[in-house]
Amino acid sequence: MNPLYLAPAMLICFARIELRDATIRIQDGLSGTAAVNDSGMGVMTGDDSLPIDTIDLNTEDTDLVPVGARFTVAGETGTPVHTVTARTPASMSPTTEIEFTPVLASAPTDGAVITFLPQQIEVKIGDGNLTYTENKEYEYELDRGDLDTVREGNEVPMDVNLDFVYEFVRTGTGENITPVDALKGVGGAAEWVSASDDPCEPYCVDIEVEHNPPCGTAETESTLFPDFRYDTLEFDLGEATISCTGRCNATEPTITREA
Repeated sequence: MNPLYLAPAMLICFARIELRDATIRIQDGLSGTAAVNDSGMGVMTGDDSLPIDTIDLNTEDTDLVPVGARFTVAGETGTPVHTVTARTPASMSPTTEIEFTPVLASAPTDGAVITFLPQQIEVKIGDGNLTYTENKEYEYELDRGDLDTVREGNEVPMDVNLDFVYEFVRTGTGENITPVDALKGVGGAAEWVSASDDPCEPYCVDIEVEHNPPCGTAETESTLFPDFRYDTLEFDLGEATISCTGRCNATEPTITREA
């Protein structure tokens, strides 16, 4: 072989992330279970309501199902995710019946387990962006004035900056929850549950970014920023943007890939 001959290098192309292919969500920490209460065998495929009992949620009122709660029903065909749109009674506990969308894909059995998932909203970015910074702290030890060894210092929270569309600050009647309400856990998000496992900590949310590239067979990538609390909210009416700066009680995001 000619010693000057160089084999062609393998060229690997990576597509850049486009925000148009990413969905950004704010979500709370709701979890828990309930059971279908259908001893009379009255629930049918296509129904948009369910009688329920044995509710156990991680909320202050453990048997009051929040409007906006997401859930799945064990044994349902395809296991779709439903969202609660109304409850009975409307303001008292325990909740005995929930209305939801989409409708049931199949009729559940009596006692089928209902698993509740975090409440969430999708954030409109517009011309904005989401950026994050992972921080490290190191201590450089000296030996008679010369650099010697390095020790890892204290953990430092991750910084997250999010610029989203300014539509409304507060949620109106019958409207989707605003990002500001979701970040504060007030207004339309008054029944949101803190994403922290410690109920004594200040309220926080999770921010999730799902990147679904439209090309080839590339896997979807999900980036979760856990336990996020905002430090500042900057409102710009002229540019119709809200700039949110805060930190996570974590040093790095949780990243997963799936087909």
